Amino acid sequence: MKNLIAILFVLLSVSALKASNTESWVVESPVRDLFYEPVFAEVSAQNFDEGVLCLSSKYGVQPAQVERLDDQKARIWWLATQTAGETVRYEYDRNANCTQASFTWQHIGPQSDRLSLGDRPVLQYEFPVFDYEDIELTKKPFHHVYSPNGTRLITKGAGGLFPHHRGIYLGYYAYIDGSDQRVDIWHARNGERSEHNRVIRQIEGPVVGGHVLSIDWKDLEGENFVDEVREVRTFLQPDGNLLIDIRSELTALRDKVLLGGDRHHAGLQFRAAQEVADNQEATRFIRPDAWSDMADDEELGNENILDFPWNAIFFEIEGKTYTVAYLSHPSNPDGAEMSERLYGRFGEFFKQELTRGESLVMNYRFWVKQGEAPTRYEIQERFENYATPPAIIK
Repeated sequence: MKNLIAILFVLLSVSALKASNTESWVVESPVRDLFYEPVFAEVSAQNFDEGVLCLSSKYGVQPAQVERLDDQKARIWWLATQTAGETVRYEYDRNANCTQASFTWQHIGPQSDRLSLGDRPVLQYEFPVFDYEDIELTKKPFHHVYSPNGTRLITKGAGGLFPHHRGIYLGYYAYIDGSDQRVDIWHARNGERSEHNRVIRQIEGPVVGGHVLSIDWKDLEGENFVDEVREVRTFLQPDGNLLIDIRSELTALRDKVLLGGDRHHAGLQFRAAQEVADNQEATRFIRPDAWSDMADDEELGNENILDFPWNAIFFEIEGKTYTVAYLSHPSNPDGAEMSERLYGRFGEFFKQELTRGESLVMNYRFWVKQGEAPTRYEIQERFENYATPPAIIK
């Protein structure tokens, strides 16, 4: 089923490409409503400078944002809100004014950058310089997530229960060139690690903020064995909500790299703040229909853990409640195993073997909602819009 949806996703992406040389685009809603849904048209970078432009539709004027991917290609991002089955044309309006608050990056520490929308913090990227004398605090880059109102972090950094769990993070047990020696990028206790290399580019504007990162995966001798390009994008959403897309591309630099581990110690995962571990009684899980008979205040066992399209965790911090929905794109490999922990960690894991030059691409979306928990139906609708985005046509 995942593969079938992935094929449909590719076909819809082709529809987006057909719009590349126009100055107006039509969004065709599928059978679902769209609400602040990120959409894009791919265009020639030679025709559009990076920055803000205005789009007019029957609903008025709204900002759009040009993101240059390279010297040849760019994307125009905007947010579509329309009812199921509705077709809306968005036209580039050179005379309109659509100025509003923008996502911007600020360097707030020696190895810490913060993304804010206006003056409201949204994400924080931690990228410590590795130090053999201080492995624990310098062994991995990760992204902190702020509450949707920007008042506090809702993810855990170093320290606390299981100190290697930090924000939104990625790790595996790796085995290189057939060796049975574990290169543990998950715990990273002995000098093996993922390490920030550089910021390839930053994304700033009123619709989407984020960055593209180069991250090195290093073995026990400090030699690179995987090259990672991690893309993080956060989209404008209504008050009380965050929407974060993460794309990670892992490319093998050795003849054979096995990315292994297990569902509790590998994959892209989310870890809530330490206060959640201290108040586990308030934690609940919201699962898709096929898993709805399981108790929401209990963790998954060892059965019926495969191929969750999405999962969500509801937790409380200092009297305020939050839900984080974890949406796994259907293009991700089949056979993924879901992990849940009431102390605030969850995410999926799958094994993958790569040969030299071969890449694994993973795509995930996080929907963060403050206050009352969303319904199972609302999360499913968010997933379906992510999995099969609306067609963009001329």
